[in-house]
Amino acid sequence: MKLESLIDFEWYNEPDNVVFADQEMKIVAKPQTDFWQAVHHKLSKDNAHFFYKTVADDFELIVKWRCQQSTDFNQCGLMVRSDERHWFKMSLMSKDERSPEIGTCLTLQGHSDWAGTALSSLPTEIFYKITRKQDDFVAFYSLDGKHFTRLRQFYIPHIDPEIKAGAYIAAPQNKPFEAVLDEIDFS
Repeated sequence: MKLESLIDFEWYNEPDNVVFADQEMKIVAKPQTDFWQAVHHKLSKDNAHFFYKTVADDFELIVKWRCQQSTDFNQCGLMVRSDERHWFKMSLMSKDERSPEIGTCLTLQGHSDWAGTALSSLPTEIFYKITRKQDDFVAFYSLDGKHFTRLRQFYIPHIDPEIKAGAYIAAPQNKPFEAVLDEIDFS
């Protein structure tokens, strides 16, 4: 990941601690940050960190993260976002090392859902991929960057042709969470 390739990116909720080193970006998520909208829990969080580019056409995006402690529901993943009421995120979202999973969350009209896919072990690096064809999206993950497994296909109705797409990081509990963004590539 070269710095000049990131010129069109910007932050939504920029973190205090970001360090560029070699071909990577180290990011520390602030505690009690997340993207989540749940009326029944009376919880609305829109304060996690999102590093994105605005894209108007169909695209494919691949994001690679490395992290050591993706437990306590800490998250480093991929997000597409129209606004605070219409977005999708996917990442490792594990309570502890005994129950690793990749979670996906689609938020429509301010209501978030949740779907999890169990993993046999908690990886220290992971690739996420999403493709867009008009308002349809397909989300994938990979542990080696070569063989991708489809997680979910979804539709975001009535979105603007321009959508924000990129990498996000969150630390929903009371401790910060550090991860390294190695790759963020559009095609």
